[in-house]
Formats: sequence, C-alpha cells, structure tokens
Amino acid sequence: MRFDADTFARARDADWINQITATLPARWIDTIKREWSGAWSPFEALRRSANITVLKSVEALTDAQRAGLRPDANDIEIKQRAQVFARHYQDGINGRAAKSLEWAAQWAMENMERHGMADFWPAKKGRPLGAVLARLKCVKFWRRVLRGLFAKTVEACSIGLGLVNKDRDIYVSNQSVSRHTQQMISADKVLDQTYLENEYGQQVSIKALAAKGAANKDIRLAELMTRISGMDAIAQDLGHAGLFVTVTCPSRMHKWTQTQHGVKPNPKFDGTTPREAQTYLCKQFNKLGAALGRAGVERYGFRVVEPHHDGCPHWHLLIFYKPVTAAGKCARALMRGMFKRYFLDNDSAGERGAAERRITYKPIDRTKGSAAAYIAKYISKNTTGFQLEFDLYGHPIVSTVQRVAAWASTWKVRQFQQLGGAPVGVWRELRRINPQAVEGVPLPDELRTAMNGVNVGQQGGKLAIGYQAYTMAQGGPCVARKALRIRLLKQETGDVGAYGEVKAPDVIGVQAAGQNLYKPQHMVDMLGKLAPTVARPAFAHIETERCQWRHVSKVQVKAEADRSVKDVQANGEAVRPWTRVNNSTRLQIWDKDSIRDVAVVTRSKTGNFRGWMGKTGEIDDGTREQNSERGRQSA
Repeated sequence: MRFDADTFARARDADWINQITATLPARWIDTIKREWSGAWSPFEALRRSANITVLKSVEALTDAQRAGLRPDANDIEIKQRAQVFARHYQDGINGRAAKSLEWAAQWAMENMERHGMADFWPAKKGRPLGAVLARLKCVKFWRRVLRGLFAKTVEACSIGLGLVNKDRDIYVSNQSVSRHTQQMISADKVLDQTYLENEYGQQVSIKALAAKGAANKDIRLAELMTRISGMDAIAQDLGHAGLFVTVTCPSRMHKWTQTQHGVKPNPKFDGTTPREAQTYLCKQFNKLGAALGRAGVERYGFRVVEPHHDGCPHWHLLIFYKPVTAAGKCARALMRGMFKRYFLDNDSAGERGAAERRITYKPIDRTKGSAAAYIAKYISKNTTGFQLEFDLYGHPIVSTVQRVAAWASTWKVRQFQQLGGAPVGVWRELRRINPQAVEGVPLPDELRTAMNGVNVGQQGGKLAIGYQAYTMAQGGPCVARKALRIRLLKQETGDVGAYGEVKAPDVIGVQAAGQNLYKPQHMVDMLGKLAPTVARPAFAHIETERCQWRHVSKVQVKAEADRSVKDVQANGEAVRPWTRVNNSTRLQIWDKDSIRDVAVVTRSKTGNFRGWMGKTGEIDDGTREQNSERGRQSA
C-alpha cells in the first residue's frame, strides 16, 4: 500500500504544479516539470525541496507578467496593452491635473508602483513635470516601456530556466528571436508604406532612405572596416604598436559551464543578466581608461561586444598605442597590468582557470596580416556574416546573425564602439559637402585635407587612407574632444516636441578653425618663387547639402519622382518654406577676433548653395577671387 500512497502524493503534487504553471508558455512548463520529476521523491524532505524549487521558479517567472502580459505574448498584444495603459493614465492624469500637476504626478507614481513598474518612471534631471506626465499619457511611450520590460524579463526567465545555451537556444531564446523578428517585419512594413517629399518634389519611402545610411548592414560593415583599417594605417605611420584583447566576465555571471561532454549548470551562477554583465564591463573599462590616462598611455582603437553561447557578453578590443609613455615607461606592460587589476583581480581572481581565460592578449603581428584582420570576423558575425559560413559552435552564420541581433536588441547592448580617434559624425557630415560649392573658397587647410580624405574613394583611392587623412586633419588619433579642429554645426530651431520640450539643435553642417598657407603678394613681387609661405588663422562655416523632408500620405504619392520644383503656387502665393537654414546663427566656439579668412557657405530655400561670404558678409557675386586676393594683401 506504500506504493499507492506514493503514487497518490506524486499525482497530487503534479496537479498542483499544473495549476500554478497554467499561464506560462508550454516550453517553460515542460522544463519545470522535467526538473521537478527528476528531483521528486516520496521522502518528505526531498519532496518538499522539489516542490519549493518549483514554487520559487514560478514566482520568478510570473515577474514577466507584471504588465498584465503573458510570457508568450506577441508584439500585437504588447501594442494593445500599451493602448490600455495610455488610456488609463490619460484619464487619471487629466482628471487631477486641473487641480495641480503635483497631485496628478503623485497619483501616477502610485499607480506605476502598483503595476510593478516604478523603475520606469520617466522623470530625469531638468525634465519639467508636465513633460513627465505627457509621456505617461502617450501610447508610444508605453509601447517602448512594455517592449523593453517584456523582452528583458522573459529572456531573463528563459536564462534562469536553462533554455539558453549552445545545446538548446544559443545566444538568446527562440521566443526572443521570434518577438524580435515580428518587430522587424512590422517596422519594415511601416517604413515601406511611409513616404516623404523633399523640396525638389522627390517622393520616396523611409525604407529607401534608411537603406542609404548606416542602418543598412552592408554600409555599416563597410564603414566599420574603413575606420579600423584607417586606424591601422595611422598606427603604422606613427610607429604605434597594436594589441588584441579579449575580456570575459567572472564565472558567477555565466549560467552554464562548458565541458568536454557538453554543458552543465554552473553552481556559482548568481542570476546576473546580460544587461547587468555589460554594465559591469563598462564600469570596469571606465576605471581602466581613467587609470591609463593618469599613467600617460596614449591609445585608440575599437571594441566589439558579442554574446557567449549562454547570452553573457564578452569584449574584443583592438588597441593601438604609443609604445613608450612620456615618462619613459613601457605602455604595453602598463596596459596588461591594469587590465589584470580591473578585470581579474577585482572579482573572483582565485577561481580555477580565471588567470588563463578571463583576459587574453595577442600582440598584433603584421607579418601575418593587417590589424583589421584580427577583429574583422567579429564585426562580420555581428553585422552581415560576410565571408563566414558557420560560427564558433558550427551554426549557420545566417542564423547566428539573426540571433545576435535579437540578443543585442533585447539587452540594449551597443555592439561596436570606437575608442579615441576623431568622431565619425563629422566624417559623415563632410560627405554631404559638394566639393564644387567650395571651389576657390579660402578654407582652413585642415578642413580641405579632411574633405579630400572623405572624397578619396571617388578618385579611385582607398577609403582607409581617406579616413587616415581625416583623423590626422582633426589633430591625430589621440586628440581630445575640446581640441578638435572640425566640429558639427548645429542650429537651434525652437521647435517643441510631442511632450512639450524644446527639441535638440539640428545638425546643418560643419565648422572648422585652422590656418591657411599662402604667399603674400608683396613677398612674391620681391622674391618670386623664393617667397616664403606663411600661415594665417582661418575659419569656415559650411552648411552641408541635405534635403528638407515632410510627410505625405500614400494617396499623395505620385508616380513622377523627378517633377520640377515650384517655389510659387499657381495663384501667386508663396509655398510653405522647407528649411530654416538661412536663419541659422554661427556658433561661437572659437575666438575669431584675429582670423582674417572667414568662409561662410549657405544654402537657399530650395537647397542650392548660394556661395560664400567673407568677413564683411558680402555674398559672392562673381568677384570671389578679387575679394580673396584683396583680403590676403591686407594682411
């Protein structure tokens, strides 16, 4: 009869498990039941332990439902739930805001705590209370919040259940991959059906516009490799050394341990999520950077982040550095010592294998290939999979690229980051300048050099050499941000966003301060070819070529993509202006009191360049050469 009693107890416990796991995804239920079945025993102590383990697991998993969403909800259900939250907070805030914003905010904060989302309260330093409440009433805000909350909690639960590893769902759970794919398909459909029209009358979908920028993975890959190869060229010219470093998190942040016979649960795992692990690496790297700066180690390079098979991130760093510091110390030894201090000695340094695996170093040996080759496969794996067939674990690269993208989106991980060097934003903005618009303009030599580097590809040269020229024109690979010679030109628009806040300034071009090299005419008259070349401070303010776009409905989209622009309507009334660029003010970043050559290139309302103005503000009227020469002779 003992057997019958045990069978009855097991069946009763199984029914209890069915009840408390009823709202969970089928895959989660199967995993919980399988682990419970292996741990259950008729002995009371073991039976109690198995049931308590199930109860704790379910309590952790129901955290994924704190927004009223089932863990297996799709993106459509998330959007519907966002509408419910937006209506709830809109009604509650509007009913109390008439009395006071503070009362409405107190009610909203209490409701977010009740919903288990107090950590998403949108207040930030300097943000007006009205803008905070406006966000809580917006369905787009709730859509972002719920997507982020849902993605992180569900994926954390999948990791906790042991579903994410190389033997099951590598890098990220299948559920997160499916959700991410749904979002991409939905976004792609919206972009393809949303049209914009510019001042030239050209009408194009946002999807087509996005394909021409860094959102295009092929373009992103090409640009990353250009920047890395350009840095490598700089390092070779300057005699700098290179080091490839891989940094891994402590074992307590890994859910699984790899063995010769597969993977097994890591008993040291403390529940750290990939987002928390990434935050840990960033915090330690910031400390490392500060220490290297104090030690006088000049370095620059690139960082790539990718996941281990269980989702825990690790870093690949390609670092170029000056071999000897100003104090005469070996930079490589200093770097290795500080990497050890901040990424090994600080946490679990004594665990087995930590010294050999947590940090690895590979000095760049250019006899075996370029420095870019050391990091190329990691960039390819995280973008398009170019020239790769399989990943480290033998999975097809097409699947790997998709899963890594879902992993990065879920945990909001920045996959690529440049370390030091000149900012890429200016590089991209320089590509908008039409070289013909600045012919004969007395630009600073640094700006002229940078522009030549940007356009080197159109002249049959290597883009990496162009990026090298651009970086050196900015002041070199280790230039401080405050010492940059070319910067973005921005314009305050005064526009107010959807939440009642003034929008950030628009980027409208570049500005540069440097020097012009020329031979004074009176010296040429006296010495001829022997006349010395002298430098004179110069400044340039160039508004780049960019279209001004406005949304048009699908019924307004015409088949003609190249119809002519009409500045005046048929009834003689002026059309709505497309741009405020002509009303921009010059940014006072540099002291230009002593600068004699000032070039200002502006654009008309239709986007065409109007030419340049000298220091006196005269618009070019065909006397550009005379004005320039007159300015030089007056020096």
